[in-house]
Formats: sequence, structure tokens, C-alpha cells
Amino acid sequence: MTDRQRLLELALKGLEAERTKIDDEIAQLRSQLRLQRNGSEVTTTEAGSAPRKRRTMSAEARKRISEGMKRRYAELRKAVKK
Repeated sequence: MTDRQRLLELALKGLEAERTKIDDEIAQLRSQLRLQRNGSEVTTTEAGSAPRKRRTMSAEARKRISEGMKRRYAELRKAVKK
């Protein structure tokens, strides 16, 4: 076995070890995200205060957004037909 081949094999083993470590870290982060989505874990800010409340949108605001999106999509469909 040549020195070059041995060096490449060692580099490959090192990279595979790093990949395994990174895959483990990714799995941990994904499990934490799943916990947060399911509500099992309460998210708080760094200061430890209560989580922020979501803003609610008024019916008028929802209607304006809906009309705007309908108008934009109609313009897109019109541009595609041309």
C-alpha cells in the first residue's frame, strides 16, 4: 500500500467520523424541534419570561390580505396565458 493511499484512507475515516458526529447532532436538534411542535416543551426567551402571545388578525385584515392575494394570482394567471 502506498503512502498516498494510506493517507486517503485515514482522511476518509476521519471524515466519516465527523459525519457520524454531525448526524447525531442533527438528530438531536430534530428531536428538540419535534418536542417544541408537539407542545411537550415550553419555549421561553433567554431571560426566562413567559412565551409571547401570538397576534391575532382582525377579520378586516384577513379580508384585505385575501383580496390582495386573489388579485396577485389573477395577474399571474393572466401573464401566463399571454
